Amino acid sequence: MTIRRLLLAATALGLVTMPVAPALAQAAPPAAPAQAQAQAQAQVPAQQRPNMLVWMLDDVGFAQLSSFGGLIETPNIDRVAAMGLRYSNYHTAPICSASRAAILTGRSPHTVHMGGHAAAELPYPGYDSRIPASAGTLAANLKAAGYATFALGKWDHLPSEEMGPAGPFRFWPAGQGFDRFYGFLAADTDNFNPVLVRDTSPVARPEDGAYHLNRDLADQAIAMIGSRASRDPAPPFFLYFATGTAHAPHHAPADWIARYKGRFDGGWDKARAAILARQIAAGLMPKGTKLAPRPEGMPAWDSLSPDAQRLYARQMEVFAASLGYADAQFGRVLDALEASGELDNTVVVVTSDNGASAEGAPDGTHNESLFVNAKYPSVAENLPFLESWGGPRTYPHYAMGWAVAGNTPLRNYKQTAHQGGTRVPLVMAWPRGIAARGEVRGQFVDVADIAPTLLDLARVPLAATINNVRQQPMDGQSFAPTLSDPAAPSPSQAQYFEMYGNKSLWSGGWSIVTSHRMKTWDMTLATPPNEPWELYHTDKDPGQTVNLAARYPAKVEELARLFDEQARAFNVYPISNMSEARPYNANRLREEMARRGGKWRFPVPVSRIAERAGPPVTALPFRVRAKLDLKGGASGPVLALGGKLGGMALFLDQGVPVFMVRDLAGQPVRFAASAPLPGGATELELDLDRKPGAGLEPVPVTVTLRANGQQLASSAAQVSIAPAFGVAETLDIGVDWGSAVADSYQAGVPFPGWIGPVEIDFNRP
Repeated sequence: MTIRRLLLAATALGLVTMPVAPALAQAAPPAAPAQAQAQAQAQVPAQQRPNMLVWMLDDVGFAQLSSFGGLIETPNIDRVAAMGLRYSNYHTAPICSASRAAILTGRSPHTVHMGGHAAAELPYPGYDSRIPASAGTLAANLKAAGYATFALGKWDHLPSEEMGPAGPFRFWPAGQGFDRFYGFLAADTDNFNPVLVRDTSPVARPEDGAYHLNRDLADQAIAMIGSRASRDPAPPFFLYFATGTAHAPHHAPADWIARYKGRFDGGWDKARAAILARQIAAGLMPKGTKLAPRPEGMPAWDSLSPDAQRLYARQMEVFAASLGYADAQFGRVLDALEASGELDNTVVVVTSDNGASAEGAPDGTHNESLFVNAKYPSVAENLPFLESWGGPRTYPHYAMGWAVAGNTPLRNYKQTAHQGGTRVPLVMAWPRGIAARGEVRGQFVDVADIAPTLLDLARVPLAATINNVRQQPMDGQSFAPTLSDPAAPSPSQAQYFEMYGNKSLWSGGWSIVTSHRMKTWDMTLATPPNEPWELYHTDKDPGQTVNLAARYPAKVEELARLFDEQARAFNVYPISNMSEARPYNANRLREEMARRGGKWRFPVPVSRIAERAGPPVTALPFRVRAKLDLKGGASGPVLALGGKLGGMALFLDQGVPVFMVRDLAGQPVRFAASAPLPGGATELELDLDRKPGAGLEPVPVTVTLRANGQQLASSAAQVSIAPAFGVAETLDIGVDWGSAVADSYQAGVPFPGWIGPVEIDFNRP
């Protein structure tokens, strides 16, 4: 336990009332002096250390895995649970960026400047999305001890402006201790047409008619692990396997969706009751546990119309299929390790970044990008997508009621500070090093405790310096004693949680919590985050069903004081609303616009520029000037942003200049010249003039196309231009990665000829 943690625990007991400095040194009671112990650990041959495999699931709730009472079959996670342990009182941050930064650094989210989501950064140390160099990752520490380090899948805890091909790459996996990376730099991506990066370079997905990202990630994992054979002896590995599943989009192969046909027709109320009974029988929840009340906006299943029931049941079938398919691909990685004889000496960790997500709003959504644009489709608006739900024509998310069921019996969901947002599954096995088989542990464990525990098991001391930067202590504590001793104490005695005004603190089986922003799909809330504390005895009432604040005001005061101590120690203040990120980032964009003189210029093709890090083409009129050297009759993209379910592109269709906009249902509006351009050098111009608009409502748009100063076409139409085309697709010059905006060219294939410079100019008359 660090000195800081000891002082905070003492504060909880009323023994210390002084504020705690956030950078006090780590203390431990080794049998030998600390320096000698560190030297002894460092002398352990690398090949004798265990491999480390961490599967970080996304938006998977406490009750969605079959080994945690869930109704989704996850036999390979069950296999890990049977080989080791399930932790029933493991907690994480309420959102992905924060929890991922914490699990990899071993520090509290706000300590490493990731108090919320990286895309909603604010100009405060706890929220600016810039992990300090003094908070070196688990990967960097293991790499220094001789490990090969691999990251696969989702990586979204980095500043927006560095999500581009120019870097710098200090916050990418390559700058955070990983030798190799294959995945995507966003909150999510299209599982059928992902926007992929290998190391620091864009890469096209493999050509495969049955492609799905999770199978690709498993292939890459097996290949990376196997690549170590080029060294003799092979080094141990650390694999951070971060699937996008089960974050939206919920995508699965059609045959997997068919497996769950009819399985959820009974609805979420019956599902919650069945899951809780299974949890109590398995010892995951105490006898007498009550279900958390349904939150506002979640109706009783029996009150729904037949159309709503049909839609919602289909949504859950697709979600179950996506999680089940991911489990099957994870099983292939386990099989490969078993076949090579390495599974026995591999520490396997399976967990989730936060509770199940209600971001689909009350009715779910056929395209997650709608919620980003403050549009929440109704049952009637979703029904036309019913049969294609979960396939490449959708980018779906289920209704909030399934998130509540997925967190059974806990209260609320992702982004809230109630247990439904923070309490998630943790499965851990190490056949050679953990004797327990299939047991349940009830100790309170925090996400920041994972890294120090894995370092402990690997016998790797925390590095004094990484990249010549002196390292700060980890906030988390090793829970290694609990692996062998079910009666070992929890590593921490108190732990805060906070996300944009939703606050809580756990201490000794009690929790205080506030209810600030409960409609987590709505990012516009701007009221002061000062709701009163609720109090729950979570050891006896994990569903947080009985608020005891009025009965025990002294307990509330004690825990509130402790929250304040931790908030000051861990960089939590000032506490702000998520809505404040938009004007902050809009002002930064205005400053960038002024600095560039209203022009973005790309001398040569450039791609993989995150939408929120690029020019504001979705918001303002603009002109594009592109110098081209053409092959006559060719097809290909000049400029593209977004994809087939929302985007815009300037391209050639068999030599004919075309500008296209797709709305978030995938419907195109096309503006085209009447004849192809000749071969050779050409300067192509596009003018887009538009009326100001709000949200997704169609606005009058006029598009003019010119070549070498001569007008080719000019026409007007009512067009819906989404303020944001999503979080996954990028701005590309001379290519269109991910899914193609237009069907006239192939995604990932460069423009057929010379292109550049390309200029986007916002200085319109």
